[in-house]
Amino acid sequence: MKRTFVSFSDFDKIDIRVGEVVEATNIEGSRNIISMIVDLGENYGRVNILSGIAGYYKPEDLIGNKYPFIANLEPKKIMGKDSNGMILVADDPERFFLIPLDKNLKNGTVIR
Repeated sequence: MKRTFVSFSDFDKIDIRVGEVVEATNIEGSRNIISMIVDLGENYGRVNILSGIAGYYKPEDLIGNKYPFIANLEPKKIMGKDSNGMILVADDPERFFLIPLDKNLKNGTVIR
């Protein structure tokens, strides 16, 4: 489905960064949510980010890998825990797919 246009100035507010997953665990009581500690580099440091990808990925598969994250998303409570960002995934009708990045990229590198 096509969405409405977003102005360039609104898009420019979104801070997409390279993040490295340094810890990942399943959330107790949830079949879908994984809690990740993500190193977003110098400006943001390590933050907790929750994602509904547990049906497709195991926490141990994420650790040490780098993915694109929205770093400046307003915090949101999920299952009683704060999520301070969002991992970007490909949203296929059948499932979510992670978008792995080159491990040589520095944590916190801006993605445009």
